[in-house]
Amino acid sequence: MRLQSLRLDPARFRHLELVVLAVAASYLLIAAWAMTNMRYDFWGVFLAMPIIAAVMLPLIHAMFRDQPTIARIAYAGLAAKACGTFARYWVAFDAYGGAADAQAYHNFGRVYAEKLRNGDVPPWGLLPHGQGTRFVEHLTGAVYALTGASKLSGFMWFSAIGFGGVLLCIKAATVAAPSISLERYALLCCLSPSLVFWPSSVGKEAWMSVSLGLLVYGTARLFGTTQVVRPLAFAAAGAFGALLVRPHIAAVWLGAAVIAIVWSVAGTRTGRSTSRAVGAMVLAAGAVGLVVAGRIALQFLGQGDETDSVATQINNAFDRTLQRTAGGGSEFAPPSVATPLDYPMAVLRTLTRPLLHEVDGLNTLLPALETTAIIVLAVIGFRRLMSLPGMLRRSPFTVFHLLVVVLGALAYSSFSNLGLLVRQRSLLMPSLLFLLCLPLYQRPAALPLIAAERPTARADR
Repeated sequence: MRLQSLRLDPARFRHLELVVLAVAASYLLIAAWAMTNMRYDFWGVFLAMPIIAAVMLPLIHAMFRDQPTIARIAYAGLAAKACGTFARYWVAFDAYGGAADAQAYHNFGRVYAEKLRNGDVPPWGLLPHGQGTRFVEHLTGAVYALTGASKLSGFMWFSAIGFGGVLLCIKAATVAAPSISLERYALLCCLSPSLVFWPSSVGKEAWMSVSLGLLVYGTARLFGTTQVVRPLAFAAAGAFGALLVRPHIAAVWLGAAVIAIVWSVAGTRTGRSTSRAVGAMVLAAGAVGLVVAGRIALQFLGQGDETDSVATQINNAFDRTLQRTAGGGSEFAPPSVATPLDYPMAVLRTLTRPLLHEVDGLNTLLPALETTAIIVLAVIGFRRLMSLPGMLRRSPFTVFHLLVVVLGALAYSSFSNLGLLVRQRSLLMPSLLFLLCLPLYQRPAALPLIAAERPTARADR
């Protein structure tokens, strides 16, 4: 090949350069108009979007450098996430008139950021602290102190944080489960309405998404690589971040990880004593983390008498969750979970609510359409679900995702408010979509003929 053939012809990119310049000029004109005609609550987003793009685009390139198709899907997912953020903002402040948690976080964050800039709060106050709602309030204040107290800008920053969790889940699949349909998984994760819409506002979902994404990624590296310390660090950071906001959900993910590690250690061949020893150490660390997370979760949910058994405390926590989530205009009767025999139906209804025949308005139509799409994908891709038993035998990471779906659905089964259920169920979506992207089931190949049954050569040859 001649060297001249490798040179780029400037004429081929002339129109592209003109388009880029026209878009940049239009963006600057719109931003200038917004600055003079709108409040900073809205036009601050024109400052945030280029910075977010400058951070997220190189991050996507670095994460999927060797998988360009997945990288392109992630770029498209980032654009879809921006659209979902605008929709989430409109629903929170226009459709609901500001009657959303994001408004309370914004009010606190605006005041806290002002105190940080005035010196009323020491510089280390930038580090979020507290637990639950208090942690998210201080996180919002820290973000506003760096970016300015703009509502829509804050939505964009939290949306980017939440999208980072989705990217970590996709990256985890490439590490620990390369045999699944990775491009299908990336496409479903990036375009899932629940993941595009819910973790796209100032609130807990975005932080939980990135925290659980770190936990999933660390767990994947434990199963997919020979490293131990670094994967444990990722998983511990994710678990700690989730513990700060929703300890009971962190306990669910940690429990799934510990059981998957037990499955992995039990499946290790006897001759690999080193792998067994490392697995035992990892299992011990995970068990300790699970116990700590469980105790914190019970305290967070407000258990009764400490002398009660753990089962009693868990039942009391479910009862309190039912009471707290009742009302709000979208309540329903959750399935009864009195005995283990009720678990399958509780899991199924938690994952498939609402169905189309349960639609009573626009706010239930969209979740019903997504639920229907997932059911259709499961039916069309039944050969993928048929490969689940084989994948469970071979892949502890598949065990982990299945347990996340089952245990998470059980944890949400006591919710009696559809809005809360759909919003928090979005955290289960990466694991649920993983199960829909398993490799197609292949029938076992026919056994080769044994020597006595093979045709022999003719004696006269």
